[in-house]
Amino acid sequence: MARSALASRGRSQRKTALLVGEGLAEQAFLNHLKAIYVLRGSKHVTVKTAKGKGGANVLNHTHRQSAQAAYDQVGALLDTDTDWNDAQRALAAKQDIEVFEAQPCLEALLLRVAGHRVPHTTKQCKSAFEKKFGMEAHTPGLFERHFPRDLLEAARQREPALGRLVEFLLR
Repeated sequence: MARSALASRGRSQRKTALLVGEGLAEQAFLNHLKAIYVLRGSKHVTVKTAKGKGGANVLNHTHRQSAQAAYDQVGALLDTDTDWNDAQRALAAKQDIEVFEAQPCLEALLLRVAGHRVPHTTKQCKSAFEKKFGMEAHTPGLFERHFPRDLLEAARQREPALGRLVEFLLR
């Protein structure tokens, strides 16, 4: 069907979004949130990973990926413990990349979401996470099993990064 015929029937174009996670755990978490919050046919969300290497690499990777296609929204979920500072935040704003900071790491954010005590360092957070859940954060099935929608909904108010991330998906 010709484009003008589609337009005359009032058919609208779906919004598109790119979300880049720092590593495999962030990618798995973003895919879990996408499955819960993005209604089929309402929006096309592409989830990718920057394969680690700190916040600056995630920002650079996100910018390069967003240049490959015209996305309506671009976001990145990253840890704040490595190579992330105010200069990187300013660059993200300049590049129109919405950043969701997991302080100091994703495991700490997830421990808070689940209502557990969060240690001070990234290494301690990762260890505490594995102890509480019996597996690493990138393990398949972890999010479906331990982070259902009702838990995420309850945590949205007390975890600003999660709240902003869910709002990003709902927009």
